[in-house]
Amino acid sequence: MFTLVEKDIVNSVKQNIRLIILTPKGSDIHRPEFGSDTWQYVDQPLTALTVGKIKAEVVEAIETWEPRVKVKAVSVEKDGVNARMKIGIIAEIPELEEEIEVPVWM
Repeated sequence: MFTLVEKDIVNSVKQNIRLIILTPKGSDIHRPEFGSDTWQYVDQPLTALTVGKIKAEVVEAIETWEPRVKVKAVSVEKDGVNARMKIGIIAEIPELEEEIEVPVWM
């Protein structure tokens, strides 16, 4: 039974992280600060400054809205062929003593 609960927590956390990153701030009228502003960087060149802003935005948003995790690392890559950006998030779920990886494509 514990395994099922653990799996549900991991899946729930991954889903919440994706939702937080993909929801533009201001789009939820009941929680106007919910989400992130990462969408603003999708069409910008990935300079060191832009990558730093994206990483800071991701960490702040996740740690504000998903208290079950601690962000360990964030990576940012562009897929020029498909005109997408991939944000890779590695987070720890202290309750489970488990590290998870969550890719978010924008």
